[in-house]
Amino acid sequence: MNKRGFIALFLCIFLSTIAQSVAAQFTISGIVKDKNDNLPLPQVSIRLLSAKDSTFVTGISSKDNGTFSLKVPKAGSYIAAFSFLGYRTAYEPVQLSKGQPRRNLGDILLGSNDVLLQEAVVVGKAPEVVVKEDTVEFNADSYKTQPNSVVEDLLKKLPGVEVDSEGKITHAGKEITKILVDGKEFFSDDPKVATKNLPVDIIEKLQVVDRKSDLARLTGVDDGEEETVINLTIKEGMKHGWFGNVTGGYGLDGRYEAGAMLNHFFGDNQVTILAGSNNTNNMGFTDMGGSRFRRFGGMNGINTSHNVGVNFNVGKGDAFRVGGDVSYNNSNRDVLQRTERQNMFEDSTSYYSGYSKMKDNGQNIRGNFRLHWEIDSLNTLEFRPRFSVALSKSDSYDSALTTAGDIARSKVNFSESDNHNKGTGYDLSGELIYNHKFRNRPGRSFSIQAQYSYSDTKEDGWTKARYEYYMFDKDSTSTLDQMDDNHTWSNGYGARFTWTEPLGDVKKGRFLTFSYRFQASFNNADKYTYDILNDPFAIPYDTVRNDELSNSFRNDYYSHRAQIGFKQVTANYTYDIGVAAVPSSSQSIDLINSERNIPKRTVFNVAPYLRYRYKMGKQSSLRIDYRGYSSQPSMNQLQPVEDRSDPLRIVVGNPELKPSFQNRFRARFNDYDEKTQRAIMAMIDGGFTTNSIISETTYDSKTGGQRTTYRNVNGVWNAAGMLMYSTPFRNKHWQLNSFSRISYSNSVGYNNGTRNDAGSFNAIENLGLAFRSDYFDAELRGNYRYALATNSMQSRNDQSTHNYGGTFNVNGYLPWSITLGTDITYSGSAGYSAGYNTESWLWNAQASYQFLKGKNATIALKVYDILGQRNSIRRTVTGNYIQDVEYNTLDTYGLITFTYRFNTFGDKKPDMDRFDRGPRGYGPPPGHPGRPDRPGGRRW
Repeated sequence: MNKRGFIALFLCIFLSTIAQSVAAQFTISGIVKDKNDNLPLPQVSIRLLSAKDSTFVTGISSKDNGTFSLKVPKAGSYIAAFSFLGYRTAYEPVQLSKGQPRRNLGDILLGSNDVLLQEAVVVGKAPEVVVKEDTVEFNADSYKTQPNSVVEDLLKKLPGVEVDSEGKITHAGKEITKILVDGKEFFSDDPKVATKNLPVDIIEKLQVVDRKSDLARLTGVDDGEEETVINLTIKEGMKHGWFGNVTGGYGLDGRYEAGAMLNHFFGDNQVTILAGSNNTNNMGFTDMGGSRFRRFGGMNGINTSHNVGVNFNVGKGDAFRVGGDVSYNNSNRDVLQRTERQNMFEDSTSYYSGYSKMKDNGQNIRGNFRLHWEIDSLNTLEFRPRFSVALSKSDSYDSALTTAGDIARSKVNFSESDNHNKGTGYDLSGELIYNHKFRNRPGRSFSIQAQYSYSDTKEDGWTKARYEYYMFDKDSTSTLDQMDDNHTWSNGYGARFTWTEPLGDVKKGRFLTFSYRFQASFNNADKYTYDILNDPFAIPYDTVRNDELSNSFRNDYYSHRAQIGFKQVTANYTYDIGVAAVPSSSQSIDLINSERNIPKRTVFNVAPYLRYRYKMGKQSSLRIDYRGYSSQPSMNQLQPVEDRSDPLRIVVGNPELKPSFQNRFRARFNDYDEKTQRAIMAMIDGGFTTNSIISETTYDSKTGGQRTTYRNVNGVWNAAGMLMYSTPFRNKHWQLNSFSRISYSNSVGYNNGTRNDAGSFNAIENLGLAFRSDYFDAELRGNYRYALATNSMQSRNDQSTHNYGGTFNVNGYLPWSITLGTDITYSGSAGYSAGYNTESWLWNAQASYQFLKGKNATIALKVYDILGQRNSIRRTVTGNYIQDVEYNTLDTYGLITFTYRFNTFGDKKPDMDRFDRGPRGYGPPPGHPGRPDRPGGRRW
């Protein structure tokens, strides 16, 4: 072939290739919309991944009208991933060929996600803290803990998070009400089960989320309920197979710990079985009977506990899911308590010194279940049944001395008593929600909710007491020997209807919302008090009912709430504003004495609300909330029957009480800098209450006894400000965390007819500096709290207290799989009552050795409170008194523990060893080519 022929042949082949390439240009297109209101979503991240190995191929963002058209380099099998902040990631399989080079995916509907965050793209060290809109996210691997640590150990290291001695968790002053695992509820409303049982090494992210109630998220209509939850995301490699652990330990003074956990993850499904037993105050559940019964010991002291439970969440995608949990727990608590109280009067002061010894036993069985059924794209059904059974037995011995405020501290009275109580309780409830969307009118929807509840509690008690009085001309003594039989039971039902109507073109995001709720409750309370005429240990013993101290009340309560609102949704801001009319009525009758009947009363309240969200930038946002709501007085506050179970502390209700109305305001600003990994969260909140229900106490100067009733007042208010700041230094091994909070509250009380406004000012600063490397990590945290208690009645008795201290902890990672760790905490206080100012050093240490294949076995030696200086002191400030209380706590003890971990991940086994790896947190940033995040399931 000559030269010209070769060139001609080459041109023909080249032009033919271009023609075929143009003719077979591969594209995918469609439009991304909000699943709830069908509005287009702009700037949605669209990633095309290889179906073979999930590697990144190409990507694009949706336009302002939600549409997209993505060019694909060649034919093949792909996965299109659609992700957007505040929505669950959606995945669509795509097959392109020469015969079908173009695919229109139609409408891609993204469901709202109140938990998961859009990933922040960073390079190098993973950020410790990311703050976005209503979520604060912590990277679990950034906070090193000892082997076999649980989630609670991680929480105690996080800035802005506090875990008290009872295991209650707060973040920025708000209590955590639920724990979610991968967005699904874990043991319902008991956060302790997760925080005290789940191991840290399975957690990838810990997210603190402020969100609306389940009902509001499902229907889109605000119902006035909010909650703060924690979502734990599980490491990706652990979501397919079985894994768990078994732990046992024994030590000094007979202290022991034992526990086991078994997990099965398969797709979006999960099953967890937990069991535990210990006498080290590590109660892995919440004792739900504590608030139902008259627990003398409260939740303090030294506790032995046992628990077992199962949690599950199974289904197929989001269309149909069933979840729930069943658990049994038992607790035995021994409490020693010392109390000092200063009672405030207009012209004098009295002092109370008390000592108590208490023993409580509680048992609980409970079950919570959830069913979610997306019948089709327009209809959704949810059903949530619950039940619980509680048993309680409590015994206590109490002694107390009341003295006058003179220089000699003259004795006024002395008392001692034995108290015994036994009770059983049952609860049953259910909630059904149906939601419907209209196909021919996008954005229009309605929902119906129905609920029912039943509760039944029975208690039997016996009190034997002796009282001595010193202020009479001649000292006198009285005794009390009584039994009481208490029975309270209630039925309640309610219904709610909502309607959402788009205004004009649904794409403009304007909606009117309507809702109506009706609730009815029927409360019954029988309290029969019997005077014992002879020794109750004598069989038989004689009793006679004391009708003056007995009652048999029947209370009916009805409430209506009619609400109208306007909602505007745009790409940068969202607001929801409205008002509700809330009429209610109640009445009570006493079957023993009709003179104590409470006639029917009708109250009308107006409750406005506002929710505003403004997205100031990709990583910063502003949130403003206001809400007004009313609260009804309890039956005990209304019943005009004296409770004389303690003659020195008589309590009687006030049937003239009105409902109180609370106004709450909160503003929150978040900002996160991806480049520097600096996170800021600032918040102010406050509120005031009209017709607040407060205590009114009258003291008898001769006996030192008190009679307390209730009344409505104005002037109760509070305000607070908070700032959280977290940033790494240029050297990423160093991290600075700061949490600051100031607050002021004004409470009101009446003593001997005189009003006292009690102010409480608190200023708190927690500052932490951490260094983390592959060989050791160290953290120094300092804390300071200043509190000022003021009283309008006696300004000269204003008191200020100081709590200060710091914690230093260090962990070293040695060869041969040995880990050493220690922490030492100094705490001091000043300004408390005599004998309550403390200065202590709390020193703990641990050494652990990991062995067997995969380091699945761990032997650890743990020693707690090596110096034996632990204490537990609390101060309470009210409008009537200032009180310091000290409880007993565990002394020094040590444990030798053995833990064995197991799993069935095989070659896909995740890296569960948090201490034998390369640089912590390094690797490809989120969104980098590699395996994509798996789509989440329904957010329970």
